[in-house]
Amino acid sequence: MSIFSRTFLPVLLLCFLFLPPAAAQSTGRVAGQVTDASETPIEGVNVVVEGTTRGAATGPSGRFRINGVPTGTQTIVARFVGYRTARQTVTVSAGETVQVAFTLEQGAVGLRGIQVTALQPNLEPSGRLQSEQIRKAEVADPGALLRDLPGVSSVRRGPMGLDPNVRGLVESEVGVYIDGMRTFPAGPARMDSPMSHIDPSTISSIDVVKGPYALVWGPGNMSAIRVEQRGEDPPPVPLTGSVHTGYDTNEQSVETTAFAMGRQGRWFYSANGAWRTGDDYDAGSGETVPGDYESAEGRGRLGVELSDHSTLSVSGSYQDQQNLDYPGRLLNAKFFRTGMGQLNYTFARSSGAFRGLDVRLSVQQTLHEMDNRGKPTFDAGTLPNGMMRPPLRIGVASEIQNFSGRVAADLALGDGWDVQVGADVLHTFRDASRLLRAAPPGRDPFVPPFFTTEDGERLDNLWPGVTITQEGAFVNATRTFGAVTLSGTTRLDLAQSDANDPTGPFLANAGATADDLSQTDAMLSGSVTASVPLSERWTLSLGAGTVARPPTALERYSDRFPTSKAQTSAEFQGTPTLDPERSTQGDLWLEGNGARWTLRLSGFVRSIDDYITLEPSDLNPILPLSPPTVFRYRNGEATFAGSEASAALTVAKPLTLRASGTWLWGEDDTLDEPAFGIAPPSARLGLRWSPAVTTAALSNLYLDGSVQMTAEQDRVAASRNEHVTDGYTTVDLRAGVLVLDRVEVKVGVDNLFDVSYTNHLNASNPFTGARVPEPGRVFTTNLTVRF
Repeated sequence: MSIFSRTFLPVLLLCFLFLPPAAAQSTGRVAGQVTDASETPIEGVNVVVEGTTRGAATGPSGRFRINGVPTGTQTIVARFVGYRTARQTVTVSAGETVQVAFTLEQGAVGLRGIQVTALQPNLEPSGRLQSEQIRKAEVADPGALLRDLPGVSSVRRGPMGLDPNVRGLVESEVGVYIDGMRTFPAGPARMDSPMSHIDPSTISSIDVVKGPYALVWGPGNMSAIRVEQRGEDPPPVPLTGSVHTGYDTNEQSVETTAFAMGRQGRWFYSANGAWRTGDDYDAGSGETVPGDYESAEGRGRLGVELSDHSTLSVSGSYQDQQNLDYPGRLLNAKFFRTGMGQLNYTFARSSGAFRGLDVRLSVQQTLHEMDNRGKPTFDAGTLPNGMMRPPLRIGVASEIQNFSGRVAADLALGDGWDVQVGADVLHTFRDASRLLRAAPPGRDPFVPPFFTTEDGERLDNLWPGVTITQEGAFVNATRTFGAVTLSGTTRLDLAQSDANDPTGPFLANAGATADDLSQTDAMLSGSVTASVPLSERWTLSLGAGTVARPPTALERYSDRFPTSKAQTSAEFQGTPTLDPERSTQGDLWLEGNGARWTLRLSGFVRSIDDYITLEPSDLNPILPLSPPTVFRYRNGEATFAGSEASAALTVAKPLTLRASGTWLWGEDDTLDEPAFGIAPPSARLGLRWSPAVTTAALSNLYLDGSVQMTAEQDRVAASRNEHVTDGYTTVDLRAGVLVLDRVEVKVGVDNLFDVSYTNHLNASNPFTGARVPEPGRVFTTNLTVRF
């Protein structure tokens, strides 16, 4: 497998991209835009050629483009939740593009559920959450939204920062992008998932690519998540927006948000503010789980239309999270302070060989401090050997600076070739230090200056000024050959990793020299996918790809610091000479669509060469309550496989039934035991009633219920302290209505029967060894006023 993934597949992809053009086909293209009655673009509309498998989803500007449309008279159909289906008849000529404009009228809210998007433009097997689904979910953390997607889950370490797990891939194996900007956590123990630095209220959509098919987004994407914010394409009105407030009865969490966007002439803007707070929550067993948090943020975007085809915009945000409890960590978070900014130029047109240009410059900085206030180590205790331990004061200060740039051009070449070429650069600087000392008698040592050297304290460099820089170039080509659509991508990345001012003990513990700290890696990645229509209703698609990612700062340079990848409180030693991980994956998925039903089945197999895994070392831990075994990062091999299914059926006109299921298997071949962090089999059933009630006072009425069934997980990585978790079944209910076309009222209850359960992926409490449980019964109320 390693010979194939490193040599054969990239060569095959390069050959594919430079295949000579085939003879001209008897097909054309259909392009256009979908808006509502106020001429506001609608994103995520499914536009299909009736009676064929050709289709696409509209982008942020409401625009779509369908290639390979058979010539002659065709019916184009546009469908979207909350709007009546629209149809238009067009005449398609060979090699020509027909322009179509749809204006959708509001109708009853139907249930789209969480569904796989159209396999366009790169045919990636993916899942999407739309803004309407996101706001109906009513969660405080975007990571919680992912648990409804088949094959995707998230890790809970506390009330915030639920970290994505995509088909067994975790942490930096999953690239997270916010408006095209790659983002990273600041905390060494990854308390803060990158998605936790954006409020759910500001999200327009979330796309998840479940494999090595997001190569044009950036480097090292074994899987990837892209978050798009609201306001990217404002309506042609001076001002529109909403004010929202919500409350839940378990965490006593409160959220208040305000959103506005609009335009004045060629200038356009958007702004979003959010404030969230929460308290401890009760699990189904009645156990009180620490869950305090405070979060406030503001986001804004200002842009100008330079011409009919180009725009220039600048956006920025600042978020301040404070006093976060983390029951799954040795420390709590004092604060996260995150600033992000982006400058973006876009050019797009629907004719000519040069179709578009996208240029982005982005910057992110997050400052983070942790301490053990509120943890058992804060007060005096007894060590495992029976000796008394004095009160400890433990603190960590960390920082990340992230700079990125990207330029990509879209080309429409002869004989139906759609090509994207581009380059990107990603530079990150990370620094972290740890203070450890016994508490002086009679006073609280947590006073400024907190991280200065004093008698009796210990200050460690966890990451001695780590820099990781990646430069990459990519080419993507898509073409329709008759009824078959092929897409291929290849990219080349160079990565340089280095660390400043290493200590002698670190080099000795890592078994390295100063020369080993500087590492350079060249990584060739590629993917190819094909979509083959089996009939008017069924489409078979295949994909294969390989991608590599360089090791993180923790994996190469940390000195006996707890990791989040293994979700255990043990300490881990970095290995500077680690090789990049390489994932090679094959996918097969089948999609069927009928007048009243949809069905999607998928399966995959993945092999990871130089898999970054763990092995016991002979080092002694630093922290007095850490497990006695210190682990060391090393390269190995791993194998994964899984399958997913989702279906929807309109039982009667107001009733829609949906079902989905996931199965995942993983093996750490090096350690000859199950891979760590494999979610157990699960299934979800749901039913929505959405009557066509549209009066002057009420509209968009819906009632929704769902049942989540999760099996026991008994395939665990025992050598790394992973334990079996029991299965569970939970029930959720939702209801909502739109009043006077401006006021939306929503109520719901999660975990209706107050079941006591834990997600298998959740972190374990380092002091008790028990996994962090999920909340028990939660009643939610939400009110949104639009203007």
